[in-house]
Amino acid sequence: MFKNVLLFITTLLAALSTSTGYDVMDSLKGAVQVTTFLDWFHHAEKYVHARGLLFLDVIPALFLIMMAIMFFKDGKKVKALLTVLALLLNLAGVFLNIQYADPIASQMSNWTPENVPGDWISLKDEWMKYIGLNGLLGLLGWICFLTTYFIPARKNTEGKQLPRFLRFLKNAVLFFLTFSFGLSATRLIGLYLFPTTFDISGITFIEMHRPLDIAIRKAGPYVFVFISVLFGLLTTLFFVEGNKRKGWLAVCAYIFLLADTLIALQGNGPLNDLFLSWTPTSIPDNWASFRDDWLQYHVYRDIFLFLLFTLLFLIHISPESRKPVQAWNQ
Repeated sequence: MFKNVLLFITTLLAALSTSTGYDVMDSLKGAVQVTTFLDWFHHAEKYVHARGLLFLDVIPALFLIMMAIMFFKDGKKVKALLTVLALLLNLAGVFLNIQYADPIASQMSNWTPENVPGDWISLKDEWMKYIGLNGLLGLLGWICFLTTYFIPARKNTEGKQLPRFLRFLKNAVLFFLTFSFGLSATRLIGLYLFPTTFDISGITFIEMHRPLDIAIRKAGPYVFVFISVLFGLLTTLFFVEGNKRKGWLAVCAYIFLLADTLIALQGNGPLNDLFLSWTPTSIPDNWASFRDDWLQYHVYRDIFLFLLFTLLFLIHISPESRKPVQAWNQ
């Protein structure tokens, strides 16, 4: 039990370390209003400076070290090496931040809308580049650690076996779903640690929200269908190989995805329509109450996604429950 709890916490922290604490930066790249950027940056930097290093780097590193030691003690050398690699990638991201991003952030902390250098856009984009590289290294570390789930301790020769291609397909689908929803499961933690959205002005909020919402409107339906197909495929493969326990866990996980989608459509959707209708000069005085309702719906959705990821974790650690029948011909 202790090992599984440690594994679950480390997995969440490995996924959390892909975050940099600076959310939705893409909408602020290039030529943007200096007031919008500085409003977002000063509030985001306040939280990241106080909490980022500890919660996104130090604590995940400590848990990765504990997992690596545990893997080595259990004789799982490949898993231990992958965990160490995940740790090194995260530390490389920290080095980039300290060496390159932080000096630029220190300059930007002193900027005001009336007092910015002539090359402020290029400096801002250079800072974003290093922050993005830090996030990319964290993402690679997350991939390395997640790979440890798919290294078998020993070859299973009992029970019904899927053909080799279907086994590969099952593992690939499970990897992709765990990778994706592991990132989603940490959004609730990120919102608590870095509540920048609660502090920015109404103009900054709609300027950052609009491009993200438009992109989601275009891609969202296709992503939902794609994820639904993957869940259906994974569930089918579990039942075909006689692993009913994991099959039902996958079904329950998909139900949580449906709950998340329903809240998005019925709760966030109407508010998104309202936000898109606003302009910088037509934002109502009580706009913050609409924002708070919108964020509250996101909290509900994040809870369901956290539960979804927990079920995926249970799929990984659940023992095989195949019936002792003759293996399929391969």
